[in-house]
Amino acid sequence: MGKITSSRNVLTQKEALFNEVKGSLFEYLVAKEIAKSIGDELGFQSLIDPNYLHVLGQQDRMVRQFYPEMASFLFDAAKKTSHQLMAYFKDRPISSKVVGKFSNSSLKDDLHEADIIIEFKSHVIPLSLKLNKKNSFVNTKSGGIKSFFETYFPSIHLDVQRDFNAFVDTEFNRMAFELHALHEMEYPGSFHQWVTRGFSELPGELDQDSRTILKGYYSRIAHRMHDILGSAFLSHPDKIKTALPPLMGFSSKDILQVIYFHDFPSNDGQQIETHSFESLLNGLSVAQLLPFNQTSSVEFQLGNCSLQIRVKPMNKFTTTAIKINCSVKFKQPSIS
Repeated sequence: MGKITSSRNVLTQKEALFNEVKGSLFEYLVAKEIAKSIGDELGFQSLIDPNYLHVLGQQDRMVRQFYPEMASFLFDAAKKTSHQLMAYFKDRPISSKVVGKFSNSSLKDDLHEADIIIEFKSHVIPLSLKLNKKNSFVNTKSGGIKSFFETYFPSIHLDVQRDFNAFVDTEFNRMAFELHALHEMEYPGSFHQWVTRGFSELPGELDQDSRTILKGYYSRIAHRMHDILGSAFLSHPDKIKTALPPLMGFSSKDILQVIYFHDFPSNDGQQIETHSFESLLNGLSVAQLLPFNQTSSVEFQLGNCSLQIRVKPMNKFTTTAIKINCSVKFKQPSIS
């Protein structure tokens, strides 16, 4: 039994390492492969902030030492992605830059979700890169719950956000009372006694009955969000539709979203999807809010794309710091 537990712990640690470093290494490797293909590898390296290059070096050494199969996987994924992108581009790039990691970018304020900037003679294309498990939703945006409507749906009156925030606080206290009562405890206004008694603050470590209470709490919040969005959608559908692209990872119409779907550690049967803002337009025109399904999420259907807006704890559930996590899933590749 001890060996099984130890093996699970090693696997968990490896998965944590993979999730921590895969994004930054993948971005760097894709940008580097594009730079190599146009003969600008030296120029590419010279534009990277030395501090960030040092971090990348540390990550690379750590991966090669503790998770060597990930190094070969990322290198192969980057080559395949860059090859497909070069075929996608109508013109030949003149430079490839990793962004957000070096301080001298004059484009910094306009980058939005971009991870890489590809420069051409007459224009630039900001690339948003995603490395994603096959058949899963792709995370695109995350925001705080108490400013979500105010930030992403400006057509919804500010009073709605204020009322919603009060509702969240009320539901938090209801959840806290129910959890404490389940374990025959008084709720004193904080989770201090809960922690002192040795109960976990992490959702995944709760017993089934406690988890049911927590799920009900998130579901009630999602239901209220569905009511708010449903009402706003009926009143002014065009304004709500206009607000959806940023939640889907398109704060800029220039963004090109590139998703490498994998089944790591296997790298067979990978799928690379490329989505432009233009590819969303048909879906936006027929966007609809789906009926609430009694879970912790609200879902829009936009043609062949689903946008999921999910209520999630930041980490611990014992605080009202809740995030709204947005993700998308396309039924089939959309290349334009």
